[in-house]
Amino acid sequence: MLPGNAVSRSMVRNTILVGSDFSGPARRALGQALSLARERDAGLMVLHVIHVPDLEELAMLAGVTAETLRQRLVKERRERLAELVRELQEEKGDLPVETVIGWGHPYEVILKKASDTAVSLIVLGTAGPSADMERALFGSTAEKVLRSAACPVLCVPGE
Repeated sequence: MLPGNAVSRSMVRNTILVGSDFSGPARRALGQALSLARERDAGLMVLHVIHVPDLEELAMLAGVTAETLRQRLVKERRERLAELVRELQEEKGDLPVETVIGWGHPYEVILKKASDTAVSLIVLGTAGPSADMERALFGSTAEKVLRSAACPVLCVPGE
């Protein structure tokens, strides 16, 4: 038994959450998060959020059910996420990584996951003002998370 409120380091494991949309800035953020997790002896959770507001309409156009399309998207994104983690681990060394797929508005899902799992740090890639639309939207996500997160947020610039 430890005296007072002291907690052994092995009893509490910090977790770093990194968001990924598969962009260049997100890849850099994941590389930074892997390094930080190794330095801090922390766990790493990589979260990809699928935001498809018109899923049923897209499914109808594709000639499949919404559930079938949902399953295909999850499978494809999970495979891409696993490949991304594998590539970066080859460069930066092996570290246990949990990959998570979420649905909804990215900033909302990131904030909820961070709160639910009491992460110690959120790491996100950011895009500059000349970024394409997809990157500009992720930059907007980073800004919303930065303003609302209960834990520290590290924003890693894209270039």
